[in-house]
Amino acid sequence: MIIANWKANGDIESNKIWCNQLISRMSDKGFKSIGIAPSYIHFNQIKNMLKNNGIEIGFQDIDIEGGARTGSISPSMAADSECSFCLIGHSERREIFNDDNDTISKKYKMLAKHHIKPVLCIGESFEDFQAGKTEKKLQTQIEECIQGNILSENLIIAYEPVWAIGTGNTPKPKDVNTIHEFIKDVVQSATENNIVPQVLYGGSVNKNNAADFFVQQNIDGALIGGASLNADIFSDIIDIYRRLRER
Repeated sequence: MIIANWKANGDIESNKIWCNQLISRMSDKGFKSIGIAPSYIHFNQIKNMLKNNGIEIGFQDIDIEGGARTGSISPSMAADSECSFCLIGHSERREIFNDDNDTISKKYKMLAKHHIKPVLCIGESFEDFQAGKTEKKLQTQIEECIQGNILSENLIIAYEPVWAIGTGNTPKPKDVNTIHEFIKDVVQSATENNIVPQVLYGGSVNKNNAADFFVQQNIDGALIGGASLNADIFSDIIDIYRRLRER
């Protein structure tokens, strides 16, 4: 799956142009395995413009509950909006908004309860990477975020090394492949029903390096940030993914 994470970008007019460009590029190829996470205020616009074609439209985050929580989006609101998937644990949410594993675990539980596909983001800092603590960090994040929760068969993991996001610095694809294999083993061991999740890579993926990642056996797609803001570039990445992964 290829997921576009628009973050706090977009406006009504540019969104129209983006959607029309995507439709023009992909209409004869189909829209399978595409997800888009726009801002909350643009969710319905994107959903309506791309309806009836199989594209999954999701949220970038949710709160753990509703009620007296000014500015929050509750899980029931997400379900009522027909949200297909939701990112949780993105590195920016962890760093800027102080989301810890306990909070992310509660969000995971609410998504599973409301039958929304969780996309759990995990990743290590540059300090952890340099110290050789990547696997330990990822295992802790996985186990603390999903342990004791209702386990969703639709769980997706997005591995995003913090030091690679938006920096142009990317790890070697073969090293990412090894990490993804480790992630799948940890999730399978941590779940009673032996779930083997899709694992996406996120961290400065673009049309120039996408093929190097998608040829790897354990890289099941990508979570695309900046490169997804251009519909043509995003379409190019989807084309590369399909050529290499959906044969």
